Amino acid sequence: MSNFVDKLIKNRSLLSIIFIIVVIISIQSIVRSTAKNITVQIDQSGENIEQVFTSYVSIPNGASAATISNLLRDASLIDNALTFEIYIRNEGYADRLRAGNYEIESGLSYESLVNVLLIGPPLKTYEITVTEGLWLKEIIESISIQTGYDYDSLVNTLVSGSVSSPFLEEGGHNNLNNWEGLLFPETYRFSVDADGTEIFQTMANQLELVMLNIKNSKKVPAWLNNEYELFIIASLVETEAFIDEDRPLVSSVIRNRIEMEMPLQIDSTVLYSLGERKSQVLLKDLQVESLYNTYKYKGLPPTPISNFGEQSLQAVFDNLNTTFIYYLLTNKNGDMTFTDDYNEFLNLKNKAKEEGVIP
Repeated sequence: MSNFVDKLIKNRSLLSIIFIIVVIISIQSIVRSTAKNITVQIDQSGENIEQVFTSYVSIPNGASAATISNLLRDASLIDNALTFEIYIRNEGYADRLRAGNYEIESGLSYESLVNVLLIGPPLKTYEITVTEGLWLKEIIESISIQTGYDYDSLVNTLVSGSVSSPFLEEGGHNNLNNWEGLLFPETYRFSVDADGTEIFQTMANQLELVMLNIKNSKKVPAWLNNEYELFIIASLVETEAFIDEDRPLVSSVIRNRIEMEMPLQIDSTVLYSLGERKSQVLLKDLQVESLYNTYKYKGLPPTPISNFGEQSLQAVFDNLNTTFIYYLLTNKNGDMTFTDDYNEFLNLKNKAKEEGVIP
């Protein structure tokens, strides 16, 4: 009887030990699964054929070859830290591996793993989109919304002198208005740590690049006094034309009116003078006192009134010769009609109103 009891006690002790081992293994498994994203590939028979996981490794600046090797071993990306350390030293990689936060898939060879560490972790980037026809303050507001940077701090960046443009006169960066039209609209990709200076400088550089590309095949029209007037007219074209085919024609109307010493009478300059967007310019709006009001003042406004795309800039370079001095939106698809006859213009205007094309 005592032998049976002794065996029972021993069996219970053995069961207890087995139970404890199972619990420990389970806990270790849970801990490991929180540190690694594990994907198990299973064949058709249901058996595991390969275990692939992603480990997260943070390599600090100035980490030695031994430290890096130990970190990779601890992340289960290599089996033997010393062997890997000897490998990278012998191959001359010890001082070339980059610091950073990595997500590395298991099963890589030493060579493949080293290639990952030589390239460094991928840069985290985001896009900023600036559309055509925006006023400078709207561009800054858009960038502020897309980046989270404070509007006033972005303004201070632009006028601080940290951003340059070849199209600014010396010292001109200090005046915010001088930057109107000089930040090219585009979709840009920046690293997450890009500051306002980098963003604005990239946009200013893009305008310079676009200009250089166009000037490789076209000359600045002789009737213009300087390149800056190109930008002013391009901004007027951008805000007036709805489709690309009409942009050279709008540019020709502006040229013809300037040469005939007629006021440009462009509604978008009045809206810019008022500093507000609205669908209809009223008679009282035409009386706003501003050098940008082309109903009151002949010639071009002092600066561009918006940014502009390449098509609008190309339209000015095209320097199309016409006799047109009037244009009007004549259908809801954005098509415009051009004429040099005032009576025809009035008839077109009345018809467009009747059809609800214009207010």
